[in-house]
Amino acid sequence: MVVLEAKTSLTSGVSWCIADHRTRSSDVGKRITNMAEGKRVITDLDDCLTVANTCLDKPYIYDFGKQLYDRGLATANALVWKPQRKLLNPAFNQQILNTFFQEYSLQAKRLTTKLSNEAGKETVIGVKPNDHEQEITLKNYAHATDKFFAILEDRIFSVWLHLPVIFNMSNLKKKQDAVIQFLKSTTETIIMNRKSERKQTTYADSVPEATSGYKPILDLLLDIGEKQVFTDEEIREQLDTIIGAAYDTITRAMTFCLILIGTYPKVQARIQEELQEVFDDSDRDLTRHDLPRLVYLEAVLKETLRLYPPVPRVGKSSESPVRLKHYTFPAGTTFFLSLYGMNRHAVWGADANEFNPDRWLSPDTLPDNPNAFATFSIGKRNCIGKQSAMMSMKTTLAYILRRYSVTGDIRNVQCKCDIILKPVSGHYIGLQLRS
Repeated sequence: MVVLEAKTSLTSGVSWCIADHRTRSSDVGKRITNMAEGKRVITDLDDCLTVANTCLDKPYIYDFGKQLYDRGLATANALVWKPQRKLLNPAFNQQILNTFFQEYSLQAKRLTTKLSNEAGKETVIGVKPNDHEQEITLKNYAHATDKFFAILEDRIFSVWLHLPVIFNMSNLKKKQDAVIQFLKSTTETIIMNRKSERKQTTYADSVPEATSGYKPILDLLLDIGEKQVFTDEEIREQLDTIIGAAYDTITRAMTFCLILIGTYPKVQARIQEELQEVFDDSDRDLTRHDLPRLVYLEAVLKETLRLYPPVPRVGKSSESPVRLKHYTFPAGTTFFLSLYGMNRHAVWGADANEFNPDRWLSPDTLPDNPNAFATFSIGKRNCIGKQSAMMSMKTTLAYILRRYSVTGDIRNVQCKCDIILKPVSGHYIGLQLRS
C-alpha cells in the first residue's frame, strides 16, 4: 500500500483574507466570510450575479501579480480583458477541447503510473512527453511559481507592504524580481523554441503523439499572434496566466476529491461499479466517448468542487454605483463574492454542508438558480477553462480509480484559507492496487 501526501500550489486568481487561518474543513466557511472591515462580502445569489456582471474590474490587490501576468485574464483591467477574452474564447470551445482528450488521457496514464503530481503540465505548453530536459525545466518553473505565489501571500497579509513605496524597498521585492525574471525567461525561451519549430517542420511532425487537429494552448496563442493580434509579450502573459490558473486549482480539487472518495467506501464502490460497466475487465485506454457514461464519477467530482472550491472568493471593484436588493453602493466599492458561501447556500437544502453526490443525478434535486454552483465563478468574467478542467480531472480520476482503491478521511483534514482553499494537514491519501 502506498501513502501519498498531496503537495500542490499556485492559484487561479488573487483574493483577500485578513489572516492566515487554519481550521477544520467543517468550519472553514466561518473563516472565509471573516473579511476586513469596509469590504462587502456577498453570498446572496442574485446580488452576486449583479455584482459579477456589473463590476468587471478587480481590486488593487490583484495588481500585485501584474508584474508577471499583466494583461492575462486573471489580472487585466476590464478594458483590456474584454478583447483578450473574446480572442481566447474559441481556443476553449468544445470542439477544440475534444482534440485535447488524447493528450489528457496520455498524461493521466503517466500520472497513474508515476503517482506523481508533476505529470500533466506539458499539455498546456506543448512540451513533448518524453523530453526529459524540458520536463526538468517545467519542474523548475513550477517550483518558481510556488515561490511567486508565496511572495504574493506574504504581501497580501502584510498590509504595510500594500504600499508600493514600502514594498519596493523590501527584501520581498528583491525575491519577487528574481523569481519573475526566471519565470519570464523560461516562458520566453519555450515560446521562442516553439516558434522556431513551427517554421522548420509541420506540427504533426513535431508532436507525433498528437491526434489529428490537436494543438496545445501555446500553438493556439501563436496562431493568434501570427495574425498580429497578440504580441510576443501578450502571448507570454496569457500562457503564464493559464499555467498559474490551472496547475494548483486542479491539483487541490483532485486532492479533496480523492480524500472524499477514500472517506466514503459506498461512494467508491459505486464509482468502481460504474467503471466496471463502462470498461468491463478491459484495460483499454479511455476515449472521449467514455466520459459522458461516467455519470456518477462526474457527480462526485462536482460535489467535491461544490464543497471545496479551490478559489473560495473573488474580488470585484465597482466603477459606478451598484444597486443590490437592499442597498445601493457607491462607485469605488470593493466586493468579494463568496463562492464558498454560494455553494453552500440554503437553496441547496438542509444537507447543504454534507457530501451527497446523488444530488447531481437528477435536475429535481438541484437548485433552480444556476448560480448556486459558483466554483468556476459566475457572470461575464467567469473561468474560461471550466470545461477543460472538468475534462482533465474526470479523465485523471477514471484512470486512478480503475487501478487503485483509495483511503482517506476528510474528518482529519485541516484547511488553510489564504489565496486559495487548501488542505494543510490530515490530507494523506492511501492507494492500493486493485485486484
